[in-house]
Amino acid sequence: MNSNELISSDGVFNKRHQQTISAIANAMIRKDEVLDLPSASDPQVMKTILDKSAHFSDRLVTGIDTLCEEIDPVTSTPEALLGALDKNPKFRALSRTLTIIIMQSYYQDPRVLSAHGQSARPPFPLGHKVEQGDWSLLDQVKQRTPFYRPV
Repeated sequence: MNSNELISSDGVFNKRHQQTISAIANAMIRKDEVLDLPSASDPQVMKTILDKSAHFSDRLVTGIDTLCEEIDPVTSTPEALLGALDKNPKFRALSRTLTIIIMQSYYQDPRVLSAHGQSARPPFPLGHKVEQGDWSLLDQVKQRTPFYRPV
């Protein structure tokens, strides 16, 4: 993905931050030619990623700036980039936050949903069929002493 394809998110992230988020997204989920699925750095997916990331901009900007001091995420190989995020504890918050945002954004994309046999629509009012499971798995949770404050 080149820098001209990046979408700004109301100016929360500068160009370098957007490129870094795009590089991380592409390293996490690459394009699949066989299944005709986009990478997570696809412009449509990136718009969702940047919109969701805006809520965590302070944490992400700090993490991205620190990451850029150690390596160049845009020119690094996907393996080197993921390795740096995975092995260095000071990137733990950045890595966790972006992983959640990237995965949520990617699996909300209509092309990805369709490829997984899901309709690209909101779950309500029609709902989705959920296969019934073993409800006894929740017995331990039901028996646990409440850990919350009563209201």
